[in-house]
Amino acid sequence: MGSKADQESFLWVPEYDEPLSPQLTNLKRRGRSKKVKFDGWGSIPLIEFLQSLGKDTTQQISRYDVTDIINKYVNENKLVHSVKKKRVVSDERLLSLFGKKSFLRIKIYDLLEAHYAENQFDSDDDFFFSSDEENNLFSSENQKSRKVPLKKLCLETPKSCWAAIVPDNIKLVYLKRSLVQDLLKDSETFECKVVGSFVRVKSDPNDYLQKNSHQLLQVIGTKKVPGTEDKSTEILLKVSNFVRDIRIATLSDDNFSEEECEDLRQRVKDGLLKRPTVVELQEKAQILHEDITKHWLVRELALLQKLIDRANVKGWRKEYPQ
Repeated sequence: MGSKADQESFLWVPEYDEPLSPQLTNLKRRGRSKKVKFDGWGSIPLIEFLQSLGKDTTQQISRYDVTDIINKYVNENKLVHSVKKKRVVSDERLLSLFGKKSFLRIKIYDLLEAHYAENQFDSDDDFFFSSDEENNLFSSENQKSRKVPLKKLCLETPKSCWAAIVPDNIKLVYLKRSLVQDLLKDSETFECKVVGSFVRVKSDPNDYLQKNSHQLLQVIGTKKVPGTEDKSTEILLKVSNFVRDIRIATLSDDNFSEEECEDLRQRVKDGLLKRPTVVELQEKAQILHEDITKHWLVRELALLQKLIDRANVKGWRKEYPQ
């Protein structure tokens, strides 16, 4: 399922018996000062941003809701880039929150991850200084004259932990519209099965960069909204790299093409979508295997019956011509 396994690579990390130099100590202190401080469930910049908009922060606000709040804020204050419509130009508030002069609109949800206390893993050994500062440190004359013993052996994470974005893998977790509607009958397990799978939707006609009529998107959540007609509520799908939520009725009920899978692979390569790991893909495939197989069998049996009926009609006409 994964890419071709690479040979295990090792990284030699220097250990020092002598005290750290003042320059390294300053860098460490400088890096630690960049850590985000938290006030309850969220970072201080996030809490201050929400409070400045009049939002109640006594209870945790989900990342989805905060993303909607920021999108509305961007629209109301006309912060969309004049030429690159997918980018947001930060004002004073957004610059204080994200620390970026501009950013992709579809990356707001990902940028918010670091602002939630539940996503933090504290480590006293983490350095947050840049690679340029590190290179300048070890390229100084003092460091050149000092011999650095290589003692500690660290095993790097093998690249093969990432799942290959190929049709054979995506088919294992691809859901057609009719299958999603079948899964919707069991509301207790619906979200568990759908989140993490891939669906096929029509491409935005205004997206001139999209060459295919449809594109593959990964489901990252669900949302209940007031329904229409005889439905009291309706469930929408939250998908990655898409501004609006998707109605189940608008999903495609056909197979995806190799070109659409290649487009998905390219978007993952460009960093627009999160790349699934082998473990994640295996777990989701195991959860969906029975449902996908049953759904495929029902459709194949229906198609077979149609072919049998058609053959019977042709034979009847040949035997009893009018």
